[in-house]
Amino acid sequence: MTIAEAEIRAAEARERLNATASRIQAKLEPQALAAQAREASVTAAKCGLESAKSNPAAVAGGVAMLGLFLNRRRIARLFKRKR
Repeated sequence: MTIAEAEIRAAEARERLNATASRIQAKLEPQALAAQAREASVTAAKCGLESAKSNPAAVAGGVAMLGLFLNRRRIARLFKRKR
C-alpha cells in the first residue's frame, strides 16, 4: 500500500465518521427526541385504550381496587365505629 492509497483510505474513513456523527447529532436534537417521545406516548395510550375496550371488567375491577385503596382509612373508621 502506498502513501497515496493510505491517505485516500484515511479520507474515506474520516468521511464515514463525520456522516455517522451527523446522524447521531440529528437523532439527539431536542425536537427529534420530543417527537419520538410524543409518538411513543401516543402509541402506548392507543394500546392501553384498546386493551381497556377489550377487557372492561378488568378495568372496572382495577378502578374499584384503587378506590378502596385510596379510601382505606375511611373504610377502617366505619368498621371501628360499629363495634
